[in-house]
Amino acid sequence: MMRVSNAMLAIVVLAWLGASPANAARDGVGQQAETTQSAPQTVTEQQIRDGVAWFNRMQQALRNENFNASMVQVQGQRVELFSWLHGRTEEGTELELLYSLNGPDSYLVRQNQQVSYFHPMISPYSMQSRALFGPIPSAFYESYAEIEPSYSAVAMGGGRVLDRPAKHVRLIPRDQQRFSYSLWLDRASGMLLRLATVSPNGDILELVQLTSLEITPEVAADLMQMHNSPMPPLIKDPNVDTRIEHDWQQTWLPEGFHQVRSNHHSLPMTGIAADYFLYSDGLTRVSVYVSQDPRAATSIQYEGLESLYTHRHRDFSVTVVGRLPMETLQRIAASVTR
Repeated sequence: MMRVSNAMLAIVVLAWLGASPANAARDGVGQQAETTQSAPQTVTEQQIRDGVAWFNRMQQALRNENFNASMVQVQGQRVELFSWLHGRTEEGTELELLYSLNGPDSYLVRQNQQVSYFHPMISPYSMQSRALFGPIPSAFYESYAEIEPSYSAVAMGGGRVLDRPAKHVRLIPRDQQRFSYSLWLDRASGMLLRLATVSPNGDILELVQLTSLEITPEVAADLMQMHNSPMPPLIKDPNVDTRIEHDWQQTWLPEGFHQVRSNHHSLPMTGIAADYFLYSDGLTRVSVYVSQDPRAATSIQYEGLESLYTHRHRDFSVTVVGRLPMETLQRIAASVTR
């Protein structure tokens, strides 16, 4: 559907040669940028004002610019390639397409607040959403005010990304309970060029970078073609209104997290019934599963970008999954009570 650019091929070769996200960040992939691993020793009010202004400028670019981009997402040894198109018609309709270049021929289409999912293994469907579910966090499509309770936006120095002068902005958590983010934004347009997710000890857990970018005055023909084509039917998430089975209480969450949904369902891999709670701080999410089934008592712990931790209480078990440090997941799991 989309052609792979020479720049994207260069990234593929880099990954094939064994480049990790940390190595890619250090080498810069064509950029001489300052490190993301050390937090600024002192932050001035001007840096914060500039950081907020740059974040909001990025948000406006993601919402309003007509662009055709290629993108690579690196998580450890996993490398994903995407074509990414966005545009806004003269009538004000916002259009977006994210097309995977690896594996099955799958893609997502967004028209304003409706996202349609296409995959060869399932029937196409549409759902209500203001952003695509992909490498770019949905919070980047909203103003900085949405994440301000949890993160400080700090303008740092500059560098070069995709042969473009770029501004470096850090999203620093207001506590040590979550990851930080380093953004490199195109100085000319405000467009996001590069994003790194950084652990509290400075490890780069995920790297997302554009490998080509074309900003155009007109909406791409592929987007207009989809805009004029019928989309699959809009469905309702069946889990949104499902009631939980038991009365649980979450006595601790990191500041800024709020409950997005709760329901009761069987876990897809094990079939174990659990009450499910989803929390968000605007930028990241954490899922909490609480079950009285004895089979759920197995201790599981996995640490990475998407970490998992299971904690057994006296007569129930709690499993927490999310893009948060392991210590945070452990504290969340231990804080669940009847």
